[in-house]
Amino acid sequence: MSAVNENKNIKPKSTRSAPRYWIEIKGKVYARLQYKAENGKYKVKYRPISDKRTARRVVDAMRQELAVHGQEFFQSEKFGFAQLAEHYEARVLHEAEYSNGIKVSGRRSLLPVKTSLKALTEYFGTKPIRTIKSVDIESYKRSRLRTPTIAGTPRKIASVNRELELLRAMLNYAIRNEWLIKNPFVRTRGVISKGAEVERERVLTFEEERRLLDACVGQRSHLKALLICALDTAMRRGEIFKLRWADIKFERDEIFIPQTNTKTEESRTVGITPRLRAELDALREVSSGDKNQTVFGITTTIKTVFKVVCEEAKVRDFRFHDCRHTATTRMIASGCPHTEVMKITGHSQLKTFLRYLNITPESTNKVAMSLQAYISEIMPDAKMISKEVN
Repeated sequence: MSAVNENKNIKPKSTRSAPRYWIEIKGKVYARLQYKAENGKYKVKYRPISDKRTARRVVDAMRQELAVHGQEFFQSEKFGFAQLAEHYEARVLHEAEYSNGIKVSGRRSLLPVKTSLKALTEYFGTKPIRTIKSVDIESYKRSRLRTPTIAGTPRKIASVNRELELLRAMLNYAIRNEWLIKNPFVRTRGVISKGAEVERERVLTFEEERRLLDACVGQRSHLKALLICALDTAMRRGEIFKLRWADIKFERDEIFIPQTNTKTEESRTVGITPRLRAELDALREVSSGDKNQTVFGITTTIKTVFKVVCEEAKVRDFRFHDCRHTATTRMIASGCPHTEVMKITGHSQLKTFLRYLNITPESTNKVAMSLQAYISEIMPDAKMISKEVN
C-alpha cells in the first residue's frame, strides 16, 4: 500500500476544542453559558466564580434555572431593589379603584406606605434583589431603630414593623413576577415582632372629657361634634372625615359606614346617641342640604388644633385615635356583649379587638363588686369571714 493510500485512512485530528465552561475577563474568572434566546439569537450568560473547577457545576445550575424559571427570570439576575421599588409604586401604589363599591386595586392611604418605600429604597438602593439575605433584613431593622425620627424622637418598633411588612410584600411581588425564587423572609424568625409593639392604653376619663369639650369654643367649636362622634361611635378618624349626610339615617338614629370608607372593606352600621343626635341636628340646620356633602367639612388635618385643645384642657398624652379606645372600653363596661361591640367597631379579629379594650378603675371596681355579689349569693357568710380574717 502506498504512502498516499495510508494517509487517506488516517482521520484528521479535530480542531474543535472541548466545551469551555469558564472564561477569564480582566483577571477574574466567570462561569459561561451560551443559550438560544426566544428571538432565535444566541446569548451568553456569565456568573463570577472563585475556582475554575466549579465552572461546570455553576453552568449546570444556570441551565437548570433557565429550564425551570424561563428567560425572564434568567435575565433579571441584576434586577435592583430601586428598580423593584419603581415598578411596585407604579403598578401597586396608586389611588384605590372601586367596582360596584368594592375596592379592586390600589390603596386608600398612600402617604404612609410611600414614606416606608422611600426609607427602604434609600437603604437597599440598587442592590440586586436576589442578593438580599435574611441578615440584610435584620441589619435594616437595627439601622432603622437606631435612626431617630425627623422630630428627633426614638423610632418606634411599630413603624419599623410596617416598613418590614412592605418589604416582605414587595419581595413576594417579585416572586409572582418571576424576578425572585424565594423570599428571604422565610429564613428570618421574629424579625417582625408584633409583640414588641407598645400598645396604646390611653382611655379618656369622664372628667377629662368634660374639660376637653369645654375647650371646644370659638374657632375650635367645630371639634366638639367631631369628638362626640368619635367617643360615642368608635368610628375611625377617616370614617368620620368621610361621613356624608346621605350616610346618616335620622329616622332610625343610625350611621351607615360604606365599605369604601372602612379599613376592613366591610360596611357596618353604628347607633347615634342622644347627645350626638343633638350635634348632628345643629350641623344639619346650617348645612347646604347637599346629601353628598361631608358632615364635618374637614378638608385638612386637625392635628394642630386638637393639640391646642388638649393643652388648654390639661389632657395629657391623648391622641384622637384614643377616642376609639375610649368608646370601645365604655361600650363593654356598659354591659354590651363583645360580639355586638365588635360588629359596631368593625373589628374582624378578636385579638385586634382586645387591643382596644382597656381596663379602667371603674371597670375593675365593677368586676370586683360583681364577683362579691356572686360569692355572697353562694356563700352568705363570705362577708363575715373576710371581717374575721382582717
